Amino acid sequence: MRNHLTLLRCAGLLFLVGGTSTLLYSTTRCTSRCPSEASRAAMPSQIGVAVSPDQTASLPQPFQPWRATLLGEGVHRLLSNGTPGALDASQRPAAGFYTYRLARPDMVQSLYPDASWLPSYYTKDGKYTDITTTVETFTSQSLQRDGIITTGVHYDPRTGSVTIQTSLPSTAASYYAKMHPMVMTYGQQALGGVQQCQQTSGCWDPHPGYAPWAMFLPFGLPMVNQMAVTFLDYPPSTSLSYGDYLNNFTMNRWTQVMQAVGIPNPVLYQTTVDARPIAAPGSGQTNYLPDATTYFNDPNSHYYLTPMISLLTQPPTAWGNASTRPVTVLGTPARTAWGKIVNQTVNVLSVGTVQLPGAAVPTAWVAGNHPDVTSYQCCPGDPNSNCGGSYNLVSDEQIDFQVLCITQLLAQSPGLDPNSAAAACKAQWGLPFSSLPASSQHALCVQAKQDYEYKSTGQCKTPQDAEAFCNYYQNNPCPTNVYTCTVPSGS
Repeated sequence: MRNHLTLLRCAGLLFLVGGTSTLLYSTTRCTSRCPSEASRAAMPSQIGVAVSPDQTASLPQPFQPWRATLLGEGVHRLLSNGTPGALDASQRPAAGFYTYRLARPDMVQSLYPDASWLPSYYTKDGKYTDITTTVETFTSQSLQRDGIITTGVHYDPRTGSVTIQTSLPSTAASYYAKMHPMVMTYGQQALGGVQQCQQTSGCWDPHPGYAPWAMFLPFGLPMVNQMAVTFLDYPPSTSLSYGDYLNNFTMNRWTQVMQAVGIPNPVLYQTTVDARPIAAPGSGQTNYLPDATTYFNDPNSHYYLTPMISLLTQPPTAWGNASTRPVTVLGTPARTAWGKIVNQTVNVLSVGTVQLPGAAVPTAWVAGNHPDVTSYQCCPGDPNSNCGGSYNLVSDEQIDFQVLCITQLLAQSPGLDPNSAAAACKAQWGLPFSSLPASSQHALCVQAKQDYEYKSTGQCKTPQDAEAFCNYYQNNPCPTNVYTCTVPSGS
């Protein structure tokens, strides 16, 4: 029996180190010119193009702490799932129970989406009518995305307490007792900014779109095992309607690019803080939303953004590192707000470090385009009127790849100089296209053909079609006078 269990343990280690323990899914975020979900390409296959060894020799990739969480808990799951030779109940370690006070019940109900204050648009079909279900659902999403295996999540609306149960004692689950209540504490500051805007004439929802504005804090995201924090503008109303912060066009597309760059677990890079924590229609609302600093980052009132970013870049799994988790700043409004936080002008592909209040070590950061920008570009010369004169498909794709490459290096090598990361990633993704390694050209081509303006004939609807196109045209996403996704028959 002992030998059999040893074999099982070894099998479990190999199984999990191979990465198949990742149980997370990806969704979408749309903030401009938002197409319907059905009109976009299918979810991507993982391309996994890595930086070549000579470019990463000085950029070590240490064992990632979230893997240890999945490793320990996943092996236990393997050993106790009822298969022959599994541990019986008398041999299993005691289950873990982690109970903590989230916040006062009235505070919980005011911060989590709830029918008591949400516009009726979001509560159709009985959504958000039960605060217990709402808290349990979002907490379960966070735990799953953190890679923590649970057997139950319970919220007590009488006491404002959450109980997490795991089949094995879990250090990662125990960290929720620190992180989750602090998210609520800073969320209360965001609520103050929302209320100030609502009480200020002309501030709240002055140009109503198809969905009314509503506060939406970043619930349901990793809180303890995240590898980075993403700083964006605002969550689209579709996410609030679906009850999932990541369920929108933008994050679906961004996940696809992360996979193409070689990030195997994108959701651990999607812990998000929005400059304006207000769900609003995904198009045409940016200019109407309240100023981020005035309403959500005044140190004397409603101080939300900097403290929340500081908290989420310092999960317990990063304690003791030479730097916090990095921040990826995406889009003009986010770059503007971040520039005020770091007290400098922030442009596309800017990198740097900042000592955030309350942080013992510096925070590295990189800035880029909004994830939606590239997905509305065409190849130069495409006569399709839907291109709208936007012909920066390849160069914008290269920017996105560099930003995510830098983020990954900073996340995997705490303390790495952001400029060194930027130089390595430029060599991999940012040189003139013809000078890039063939593997980089291929990854960029496949992604570009899927991101091509979706109303034009140049977009490939599936990764397979994009692969076929790039293989035929030798990794050139923009062959002369070719503005479709088709290749000659028989090729």
